Amino acid sequence: MAGFVKQRLRVPPGFGWIDQLERLLATELAPTSRKIRTAFRLTCIATIGAGLVASCHVNNELGTYIVWLLVGAGPMMSARRAGEFLIAEGLALIASVVMARLLAETPWLMLSFVFVLFSLSSYLGTMRKLGAYLLLIQVVCLATFYGVVFAPQEIGWNAAGAFGGSVIAFAVVVLFDNWLWPDPGEAFLMESLGASAARARSRLLEASHFYLDRAGAPEPPLPPPTSDLPAHMALLDRAVAEGISEHRQAILLAALTRMARIHLEVDRLSIAARENVPRQIRAMVRAEIRAAVEAITAVLDELAHELPSSIRVGVDEPPPASRTRARSAMDSLAARIVQVRPAYIGQASSAEIENFASFTDSLAALTGHIERLLDEPPQPAAAASSNNPVPRLTAAPDPALVRYSLKVGLCTVGGYIIGITAQRPELSTILTTVLITALPTYGAALRKMILRIAGAVIGGAISLLTIIIVTPNFETLPAYLLAVFAIFYVSAYASLTSGRVAYAGKQIGTTFALVFTGLSPSVDIYGPLWRIWGILLGTFVVGIVALVLWPEYAGDSLLPRLRKVIRDTLALAPGGSAANTEDKIQQANSETMRILTEILGVADDAQVEGRASLVDHNSIVEAAGTLRRIANRLSSIATGRIVAPLPQLDPTTESPREVFFIASCRQLRSWRDFFSSPQSLSASAAQAIARAHSADDLGEPLKQFSSRLEEREFARIESWTLEQRRTILAELQSMRRLEFLLSDLNRWLAKIPGPASGPRSRVPIPQA
Repeated sequence: MAGFVKQRLRVPPGFGWIDQLERLLATELAPTSRKIRTAFRLTCIATIGAGLVASCHVNNELGTYIVWLLVGAGPMMSARRAGEFLIAEGLALIASVVMARLLAETPWLMLSFVFVLFSLSSYLGTMRKLGAYLLLIQVVCLATFYGVVFAPQEIGWNAAGAFGGSVIAFAVVVLFDNWLWPDPGEAFLMESLGASAARARSRLLEASHFYLDRAGAPEPPLPPPTSDLPAHMALLDRAVAEGISEHRQAILLAALTRMARIHLEVDRLSIAARENVPRQIRAMVRAEIRAAVEAITAVLDELAHELPSSIRVGVDEPPPASRTRARSAMDSLAARIVQVRPAYIGQASSAEIENFASFTDSLAALTGHIERLLDEPPQPAAAASSNNPVPRLTAAPDPALVRYSLKVGLCTVGGYIIGITAQRPELSTILTTVLITALPTYGAALRKMILRIAGAVIGGAISLLTIIIVTPNFETLPAYLLAVFAIFYVSAYASLTSGRVAYAGKQIGTTFALVFTGLSPSVDIYGPLWRIWGILLGTFVVGIVALVLWPEYAGDSLLPRLRKVIRDTLALAPGGSAANTEDKIQQANSETMRILTEILGVADDAQVEGRASLVDHNSIVEAAGTLRRIANRLSSIATGRIVAPLPQLDPTTESPREVFFIASCRQLRSWRDFFSSPQSLSASAAQAIARAHSADDLGEPLKQFSSRLEEREFARIESWTLEQRRTILAELQSMRRLEFLLSDLNRWLAKIPGPASGPRSRVPIPQA
């Protein structure tokens, strides 16, 4: 069975946020073979690990938590990587025990040391994308600094117990990842993209049926506040860490960017369909709208079946028949709109005209996203695995990352003080929560806090029921493992949903692992209640620091990345610093893809921030997709000029070619300078930049170069070799696409600054 939803579960329409929550959960928790299989795999690993921890009498409350933390938290783990992290953890624990004993009698030095240590480790771990592995080391070390206050004679044994639990957890994960049941991230990502395409198709059909037949179809739900993008980005990072090539990484990035853009348009279309306006205009073009929707959904259905196994590329290749039909249906709709316009202009209300324009513009945008195959990035000379998927440490630190790291240190100190003041050792969960929840931007932190609270409440209730019902009646290891398996399976299954729900599902298991520790049959619920309370207190600490005292909005994180990706794109242009050798081209293009991946993450944070955001998340996604295609085109041109050096054309022909690239670079530089200026978040200034770029700046020299090159049946290149002719014609085709893409980029970059416009924003769709 394919890992996508073939038919969306329907929930009877109701009222209010409860109905929306029911719809969301029904969709997110709909069973698929992939979810069932993967949840079973994760639960088996976690249960076996928990059983070994209990059987080996690992005397540490973090033992089961460490197992659950590592399960499904990152890429397939090699034995070498596991050994490296265990060595690092062992050294960190030794140092923590020594420093904790030294600083135990000097609380202010202890607080200063904790602040510096966890700020620095957060910075280095984020730079190197260590994820759950860094979190594990931070948690066990912080538990040592916290535990020394309550049981100074036991911190050595506690550290040894934590290390023992880590050894068991790493061993079980390595065994499953490499031999017993490997599950690569790339396959998971592709199946997730297929499922996302199926959901987009279902939502499009639901919205269009309601738009055309309001009385006979259920109202489509409001677009969800978050998207599949975070889950897709996490899976892409996992696939990169597992060693896929940079070329494959670029293709996967293109596929998930396209899917994000498709969902944004379906969001806009759903909003338009829900508006209660007169229906005079749509009745005139009902047949054409229905035909266009059917053609688009046919392509989405094709993608849903195709993506789990392959991603087709080749933007300059003839498109498949289904995509040609979609373009033809959209052209027929556009022609019919022109035909009936005199009949409704002057009669229909402005609200109806605006609503109709919004709906049909979204259909046009969807057609533009699906009518071509994805553009293929330039293939490197030797397609090697991505052995260095993370940026190297440089002398110039990232200011946004520095601010984030300092906030982590501040939150850690705040949680430490609360726990020590309360004199409750169970409140160590405050510190664990701080390390998990403190994230770089306002939107990311807010989303994770909400999901963590939801997961903690559900997980806490389940844990208390388990303590009350299970532990007094069952004293054997199999009974314990049965309870653990049941709870972990529910948590693992819920964690395999999209980014809207996934973390809450994971948190159910995390709370259970922190609260339900040990095999002792006891009905004492006060210790577990303190641990649950610690989770809520830790979330509160992060909320105060990250959302009130020191908020970091998505716009603050976006600008440095935008400047860098535009600068790297400029370096790929003819004459640029990275266009001289194939190695430099590949490095610059890879760096561009990496930063665009981060920009997409910022876009999702901006969506969660809503109107508090200083940037429009829709426009960020659209601009990121366009920048990616521009970088790929410039990389292809630069690579072609190196592989097949071209003879010099005559000055009259060469001049417009040079003028085209000079004008292209001038446009990119203007945006780079704008996003470096004090007005970088001014909507009016951005729109002024966009208006300053005329279509003739690129169109006129391109037209001149094309006509000169095609003159007398390409007589000017008649004497060139076949490879040289192919290269110049491919460059001409890329120039034509660059003209469209740069125009598209100007439009979206101009809409990034300013308050988020939400799914109602409508942008004219340029024709390729």
